[in-house]
Amino acid sequence: MYLIFRAIGVVLLCTCAIVAPAENPPQRLLNTNQLGTNEAAYYWTSNSLTNTSQLLTLFCQGCVAGKKGWEDLPLISVLRDTLGDRSPENDRITYVWLLSSSQLGIGQKILSAVPFFYWRVGDGSQLVNSRDLTPLINLNAPQHPTLSALSRNLIQWTAFDPLARGVRATSRSFWANQVDYERLHLEAAISHLRKAPMSSDSSALTSEELNTVIARLELRKSMLGGLVNDSHAARFGEENSYVGERIRSRNWEILRQLAEKTGLYFEGVNLAGAQNQHAILWFPINGSLPAGGTSLKPIWKILNIKNPWTDRWLKQEQHLSYFRAVDENGVLLPEGEAGSKQITLVPLGVYSLNYPRQPLLLIDFRDKLHIRRHEMTQRSINEITAGVIGISHFTNWYYYAGAMAYNMLWSRHGIAVDQDARLDCYSQFRAELALDHQLDPALRRELQDRAESLAVNPLAASAAREIETARAHFAQLQEQSGEGSALAARLEKERRAELADFGESTKSSVMHNILHMGTLGMYTHRVKPEQLTFAALDEERRLRYHLQFLDLVVKNGTEPEVAFDSAQIESSVLHLQDVMPGIHSPQIKSHAVATLERLKSLSHDERVQADCAVAIIAFRQGDGPVRALSGPVVADSARAAGPVLRPSTPKGIESLK
Repeated sequence: MYLIFRAIGVVLLCTCAIVAPAENPPQRLLNTNQLGTNEAAYYWTSNSLTNTSQLLTLFCQGCVAGKKGWEDLPLISVLRDTLGDRSPENDRITYVWLLSSSQLGIGQKILSAVPFFYWRVGDGSQLVNSRDLTPLINLNAPQHPTLSALSRNLIQWTAFDPLARGVRATSRSFWANQVDYERLHLEAAISHLRKAPMSSDSSALTSEELNTVIARLELRKSMLGGLVNDSHAARFGEENSYVGERIRSRNWEILRQLAEKTGLYFEGVNLAGAQNQHAILWFPINGSLPAGGTSLKPIWKILNIKNPWTDRWLKQEQHLSYFRAVDENGVLLPEGEAGSKQITLVPLGVYSLNYPRQPLLLIDFRDKLHIRRHEMTQRSINEITAGVIGISHFTNWYYYAGAMAYNMLWSRHGIAVDQDARLDCYSQFRAELALDHQLDPALRRELQDRAESLAVNPLAASAAREIETARAHFAQLQEQSGEGSALAARLEKERRAELADFGESTKSSVMHNILHMGTLGMYTHRVKPEQLTFAALDEERRLRYHLQFLDLVVKNGTEPEVAFDSAQIESSVLHLQDVMPGIHSPQIKSHAVATLERLKSLSHDERVQADCAVAIIAFRQGDGPVRALSGPVVADSARAAGPVLRPSTPKGIESLK
């Protein structure tokens, strides 16, 4: 009975009438061929956490209103461990913080466990304390969240699902909201970082570091993404940006063509410097539907809106409307340019161009609950099937196979069925809208109000509350910087864990991860404090750096000298040759030998081939000087290759203790 009454209440709330907005005369937009400008600037600030590490913070310049006008807002903080030198070869990104995320209150957690509850109460958590400084992601151990998610699913399937219906529905609702809340923050961080500047010096993240961080955040959203190694993660980050550009270009053209066929006006929207991410469709008040013999019903279904030409609401004056200038071809002109005529436009909808299959409707100006009803319906279906009825992926696999086929069919008909992709698009739009101040104020307020109404997760917070939280967290990070601080102590533990993980066998790594998972994160495998030295970390990181570079060189199976500098390849090979005698891990040695053999077979440079041969002999023979192991031909090749390049080591390298 409780579920029946709850379902009736959801239906009544979803179908309630919308109060018409106050009358608003037509206005002139401040911007032109694209709504918004590119004035939002992003920059990094650098502070020394210790003498051997730095805290980089990404700011949005003039993005929030303050007491003295528009002020800068801190968005992302990144901890880079440099070991005290200027060489990028031994730098490592350890922590990434999204400063707007806060610790959840007990009330929010309780509400998130209530099935079929899709409302946010208040503006969100007001808690700001030291526990909030838990990083969004730890790049030193990306596998830990993956293992935690797997263990959580196992507990749900084996312990909670066989119990009573109330326990199963409550636990599933709680974890689903937690996962969506984390994904919301991950996508917001990715959206900020994609607009961050890059630099080759210590003032900002390098291109490779930025791609790696974005890739790790993207992979965190997938079930087994934390198990991907660093070299594959860096390539994934770079390739993912190209995929996103291709999706946006295709959706841009699709939406433009659909607008042209239906007599609507299409215009891009720039929010806080994000270009070609979103677009808006306008309805001309005194326009007419283009003549054509084909039915437009499939187009309205793809656009996810009702036919505006038969809507009487658009003929009224109780909505936002704007004067715009167009040329003789009907194209919208920039503000200030004289056009052939002036027209009155009414906004119909805002679309995200980042959805993988087609433009995704985010804001429907004629129906405030349109998108919300769709989200609540899909979430209710998921909760009924998995939480109430108890349909399992294992015993009822045929149901999920049918659901997958059903979703595939509807997606081909223009229906956005991917809930995770929709959440990503909503997170991007929400994060960028909160930082934008270039749009028309009335239009911006309308967009913010409708974006906030889309929140169906009780754990979410309002944009204003997240801005306050970001400022408070940045101040906390500044206070905890310095030698002997809490962050410095955490960094030392991460260094010990990094050194313990280097060269570890697969069996040992699995065992230590199981212990970490079984103790709920209280145990982490680390070397003893007296075993931690800068020299050991420096050697390990430089070895990883050069080995990852050579893996990239041989990845495509083509001649290396075509795409890479021969001198750089030779330098990396000689570096491996020099440091490997001190490495005792069989896994690292076998990896290096396989890479060098592949490089030797692909390269047509005799010096590179000779260096690879010398290094392979050194790795297989163990420690000891190379010239004692090689014959005359190999020794002559080694002498011809020049002196071995040894890694530069910071002065005064001593134990961290």
